[in-house]
Amino acid sequence: MTLAVTDRIKSFKDLKRSFNLEQSKDLAFFSELSEELQELSQEEKAGVGKIKKRFDYQQEDGFLLEGTVNLLIVSPLLELAGFLDEPYQIRSPFGVELVIDDTVETLRGFIDTLVVNNNLWILSLESKRSAIPVGVALPQLFAYMLAQPRQGNLAFGLATNGDEFIFLKLDFSAEQPLYGFSRAYSLLPVNHELDIVLKILKRLGNAVAETKEN
Repeated sequence: MTLAVTDRIKSFKDLKRSFNLEQSKDLAFFSELSEELQELSQEEKAGVGKIKKRFDYQQEDGFLLEGTVNLLIVSPLLELAGFLDEPYQIRSPFGVELVIDDTVETLRGFIDTLVVNNNLWILSLESKRSAIPVGVALPQLFAYMLAQPRQGNLAFGLATNGDEFIFLKLDFSAEQPLYGFSRAYSLLPVNHELDIVLKILKRLGNAVAETKEN
């Protein structure tokens, strides 16, 4: 089912046609991003710095492919956020192929899914031909999230290609299902934004916990 869904969805127009899903125009829709974020501990700040240092060293030879992104960036980030421990469960059942046509070439990559729980997904893109910009893959990433089990009316995701991070949100509480996504947070520059990514991840983890309690 998941393979069929992501194969059918190529654009935001496809999301609207297939799932009656609309992008929210409300600037406060993704309020979890704008609420005051908890400061990181010294240990968490040191962990973020170590991830950045390793990333810079390993990327000197080119784009990070296959499982390298998960090994160097995603897994350590999840550990810092507390998502490798109870009550979270992480599964990586299979890779879902992404086919994205742009004006120059057809990009092919895979979603290597790390399921934190039924309402929070970490989606790591792995490209075999060239680096896939996270933004280009968003319609198919949303389709993947829509096809998965969930509890309650809210679902969140984090998509990364190793260089950029974008947060995703689905809301089914109203008659018209809505989606939204953040700007891209970058790991590339010296003044990187990985610390902000970790803060938001922790905030979304709390939001999911609050949803389950309610």
